[in-house]
This record gives sequence, structure tokens and C-alpha cells, in this order.
Amino acid sequence: MTSKESAQQLLEFHKGLVSISCITENESPCTQYLHSHLTKLGYTVELQTVAPGRENVLAYLGKGRNPRVLFNTHIDVVPPYIEYREDEENVYGRGSSDAKGCMAAQVQAVEELRKEGKVKDGDIGFLFVVGEEVDHIGMIKANDLGLTPDYLIVGEPTESRQALGHKGILRLNISIEGKAAHSGYPELGISANDKMIDILSKLNALELPKDDYFGQTTMNIGMMEGGLAANIVPAFAKAGISFRIATSTKDVLDLVEKVIPQEQQLKDKITIERLTCWEPVRCHSVPGIETFVANYFTDIPSFLTAKHSLLFGPGSILCAHAPHEYINKKELIAAVGTYKDIVLKLFAESQ
Repeated sequence: MTSKESAQQLLEFHKGLVSISCITENESPCTQYLHSHLTKLGYTVELQTVAPGRENVLAYLGKGRNPRVLFNTHIDVVPPYIEYREDEENVYGRGSSDAKGCMAAQVQAVEELRKEGKVKDGDIGFLFVVGEEVDHIGMIKANDLGLTPDYLIVGEPTESRQALGHKGILRLNISIEGKAAHSGYPELGISANDKMIDILSKLNALELPKDDYFGQTTMNIGMMEGGLAANIVPAFAKAGISFRIATSTKDVLDLVEKVIPQEQQLKDKITIERLTCWEPVRCHSVPGIETFVANYFTDIPSFLTAKHSLLFGPGSILCAHAPHEYINKKELIAAVGTYKDIVLKLFAESQ
């Protein structure tokens, strides 16, 4: 049971994190805050440069640089920045749930384990990374740190359940080149929009693959752009599409190829740009905590050297990128105990 004093420390640390604007590519203020806070708590802290002004944070006890259990979550948040505020039940603000709640609870869990004498040098550490919300650049760079944990515990808002895995992701940009003409004489032009509408309609009609473990593959047409004005036959069109993958990216790419075969791509001047392509991920779990399979994506597959990965955190993904993002205080405090429970069960498992 987390004491009142420990709960207050948790909420104060969480407030400090949420009160800092750290939108992707501008994580430095939060990185510096973490460096200062963890150093004061007695951790050895290293900063790893990912790009100019962007650094990952690695922290560990003593000289135990390659811990058995490595806590992880991301420093960056999505725009726009939303200021911290609270009421009796909840904390509001950008990152309050995704993922500063996880970060604060992870640190407080280890602090309690330290006070209880249940961890020592080499047992546990933290890896907080930049860039998760966009391109996973921080976690990819973290592979250069030479870490080989037995367990990587990734913090994302899972509504305090263990994720048994999460879907993969495939992001595509489809661009079409047409020929401009006066809209009164459409026969003199080639409408890129008409071609795009036909392609998107066919993609929408696809029967996407499903899996007993990960569920249904889904597609979202998230961005559309085309033409210059209503009285001009559009000479270009572009669409951004995201698939959440339940089986394999190859299955979906094969379906896209059937809808837009190579010969059509050449004939109609269609370009398909593959932006992101990651397979579904299965996660490790410990007994005694409710489980589910997540539809969102995480940094887990970007880190290549953990023997096992777990996914757990307080808060809900359903409000994570929303204007009303929040986390319930009681759930945040309870997550400290759950993280401790997970760590101790992993210690017992690996003996």
C-alpha cells in the first residue's frame, strides 16, 4: 500500500512532468527536469544524444548500468500543449495520461522498493526516450546503449491492465499525378481526384484480415489532399492511410497491390510511399493482473535486445491525444503498487 507521503511525492513529481511542454522534437526541458530529479534521488544518470537538443535519459542504481529490469516510457507528447490543472479526482493536461502518469508511477514504484530494501544495484533502471509519438527515433537510438535487460516494462496508458500484445502498423501515402484543365472542358484534363476517389473506394471495400489473437485489421484514411480550385480539373491528389495490422504487413500490402497493381501505378502515375511498417507484437505478462490486446502501437519493437517486454500503465488511451486528456489520481497512485508487484514477480520468475 502506497503511503500518503509517497502518494504526495508521486503527485508532485507528476505535476512537475505535466507542467512542462515537451512536444515531439522539443523534449529538452523535460529531459533536463528528469536528469535533475533522478540525480537528486541518487541515481546514476546518462543522457544519450539522439539529435541536436534531443536526448534520451538512462538512469540506474550505482554502477548497475545494465539492469535486469528496465522501466521505459516516452518523454514526448503530441501537440498542442495543454496546461496542468487538477480537481479532487483527476489531473488534466497534455501528457497527464500519455505517458507522464506511467513515468511518475514507475519512478515512485522503484523508490518504494528501494526503501523496502527489495532492489539493489543491477536490479532495475529507467530508459526514458524521445520521439515515440512520431518515428520512434529515441528507442531506435537506445539500441546503441548496449543494454540487454531480461525484462523491459513499457509504460503506456492501458487502463491498468496488462497488454498481451498490440497490433502492428502500416502507414502509406498514395500520390496521383493528373493533368490540369478548365473545368468547363474536363475532357482536356485528367482528374487526379477521380482516380483517387476510385482507389480509396476500392480500399474501403476490402475484407481486411483478422486474427484470433490480435483481432481485426483496420484501415483509416486519415488525410486527403487534391487540386487547386473547384473550376480546375485537379492535376494532383494525395491520401495518407494507416492500417492497424492484426496478421502481417505482407497480407495488407498484397491486398493494396491487388487494388493498385504495378501496371496501373505506371499507367496512371501513381506513387505509393511506405512510411511505417511494423508487425504485431506479443508481450510477456505476470499472473494476477487483468489482460487485453491493444489496438495502438508502441516503442516495443524498436528496442531489439530485451529478452521479454511487458506493457502496462495507468490512464486510458481513449483520452490520450484529446483536448480533455486526464488521469484519475486514485488509478495513478494504485499503479505504483502494481508496478512493484510486477517487478517482484519478475524477480521471482527469473531466479
